[in-house]
Amino acid sequence: MNQKFEKAILFSGGGTRLMIYLGMFSALEELGMKPDVLIASCGGAFAATVVNAFSDNLSRKQYLQSEEYYQFVLKTTLTKHRKLNKIGLFTLKKLLNKSNAPFIEDVFNRYLVEMNQDLSEDFSSLKNVKFSQEIPTLIIGSEILFDPTEINQKRNNRKLYQKTIFTDPETAKKIIPSQILINSDNLKNSAVENLPKIETQFSMLESTRISISDMFYVEPTFIQGKYFAGGAIDLVPIELAKHLANEVIIEKKQPYNKTEEAFVRAVLGYSGNERLQKVEKFSPDFQIDTVNIKQDLEGHYLKKSINWRKFEIDFSLPKSYPQFKKDMEKQWQYGFDQTMKSLRK
Repeated sequence: MNQKFEKAILFSGGGTRLMIYLGMFSALEELGMKPDVLIASCGGAFAATVVNAFSDNLSRKQYLQSEEYYQFVLKTTLTKHRKLNKIGLFTLKKLLNKSNAPFIEDVFNRYLVEMNQDLSEDFSSLKNVKFSQEIPTLIIGSEILFDPTEINQKRNNRKLYQKTIFTDPETAKKIIPSQILINSDNLKNSAVENLPKIETQFSMLESTRISISDMFYVEPTFIQGKYFAGGAIDLVPIELAKHLANEVIIEKKQPYNKTEEAFVRAVLGYSGNERLQKVEKFSPDFQIDTVNIKQDLEGHYLKKSINWRKFEIDFSLPKSYPQFKKDMEKQWQYGFDQTMKSLRK
């Protein structure tokens, strides 16, 4: 019988939260609660990669304040779908249709942010990071079970996505897929295959690129002859965490907004907010409260807004490198402080 890890932490998504997760990790170390295993999805996968790439918290923080990372942020380019007559009308249709993934949505061509398929082109410092036993890490993504030629067809209750767990061969041995199934009516008729899959043949940066391929935001990844989509398939994989570790640390997150909820329902065929409520019922051992993150960090992170003059979605990019470094420092401190406050209660 495989021995369980003592503590697991979940880094559960959000492209602008990377530094917050590094602050959390640092605070946990300071409290003598350093996690033995990291489980990450979406933007959290990038934070997990940075944790693995550097041996101490200061180097990790410095990397996310580096020129290399700043240049990546500055390169953020929006596609033609930023126009409100495209994304706005599309979103409205999804808000009005309450069905669970009635069609195979076009996630291949309809997305908001341009991003390289190969992240090593942007992050030369991270391209050789491997999954290792030093800080066992699992990254959540999903394999796409349909072909681009099938988009817009009726789904007819077919399963379109399979949750995929990317990790190293040793950590993979600890997972019994049949013991981490999500049993809920919410997911019964969804577009998500019940049994997850485990992959050990991908690098950490490849797995991260897969995990951040969020529906309608970033293009899916084509790698080793297959298409993959993001960790949004299961932002808070509590069943996996409980399966692997004696104690589980998660974020207490704000609920999905109406648009996010509509997109999850349209693509994956379930309610994201019902899923978050189910996670709460699992009673994680520790929760780090980030519910008010948008108010608390107002003006200090990449923010999506509407430019009414241009009638399109806009991103607020940092005005200068010194400003970027200050914003990242503030985010790191927020993660650190919220962890201290939440776990000292």
